[in-house]
Amino acid sequence: MILNPISSGPEQGFIKVPDAACEKLIKTGNTVYLAVYMYALGQFYKGRTDISNGFIADCLHINVIDVVNAFLFCASEGLVAIHNFTSVGDGEFDVEFCFDVPCGAKQSDFKPHYKSGEIGKRMEENSKLAQTYKIVSGILGKTLSSSDIELLYSMYDYYGLTPEVIVVMVEYFASKGKTTMRKLEREAQKWSENGIDSVAKANLFIKKREELLSFAGTVRRIIGANERKLTTKELEYINRWQQEFQCEPEDIKKAYEITVENTGKVAFGYMNKILESWKKERETGIKEQPILKTKPAAPKKSRYNYEEIERKTFLNVTRKGGETNGL
Repeated sequence: MILNPISSGPEQGFIKVPDAACEKLIKTGNTVYLAVYMYALGQFYKGRTDISNGFIADCLHINVIDVVNAFLFCASEGLVAIHNFTSVGDGEFDVEFCFDVPCGAKQSDFKPHYKSGEIGKRMEENSKLAQTYKIVSGILGKTLSSSDIELLYSMYDYYGLTPEVIVVMVEYFASKGKTTMRKLEREAQKWSENGIDSVAKANLFIKKREELLSFAGTVRRIIGANERKLTTKELEYINRWQQEFQCEPEDIKKAYEITVENTGKVAFGYMNKILESWKKERETGIKEQPILKTKPAAPKKSRYNYEEIERKTFLNVTRKGGETNGL
């Protein structure tokens, strides 16, 4: 069922498609998603808000799962809002069009579920996709389960990675010990968010990642952190030092030594301030004010002079002893 929109749409008699919908749906190259959105939008303007996903599927001569996936994609892009969603298998839910503002659904909120029959049909239609399954199975050294196949297909259909990029990604992360499909799916999502849609971009991403890992290893050795895992925040600092500050290992070593001398410990935030000040000096030619050494607070002086008290006590005892000896 189609619900009333968040804000009023155009007058009936013509269809006004939001710019965002045109851009995002056409960019996908998926004509089914575009057809479903346009048909449902047209029905809405005609006042027909009681149509089902099954009805749309029949009118467009496609499967219900295609209609469901189309709306899930639109929801992920903020073009519609989905209500009363139970499961993909149920196939029915309420759709609310968003005209003035995106509905704000996250991509992972409505990830499609694919039936084995649908995936099999897509593989028959796309020889590259079918070959990808065989290659990935060989890389991982196992026969892919039905859930593995579904996750692999989602990398192609939902996250938008090409078969060639999927092979490069799986091969790379498998060499790093990531061989479960769930872990590979998380990496696929990151690649999708970073716009890695070609083998050239994939190889560039891998090159930069390897450079960061190598640089991080150098930093670990300098600060003596070989026995522990670096935190996310520490890795963010290291990435900044390499990418933004263009630091050399000698810079890290010097900043580390100053940090330990001034604070008595490894403090990434303190090191970052030092390295950032050096970067500004290189860019402006103006020497920054040196970061002052953090001195421990001086111990408070006691109002009692314990040496004087001890001396007087000794004299008193001596005098008393002398008096006793004189009796």
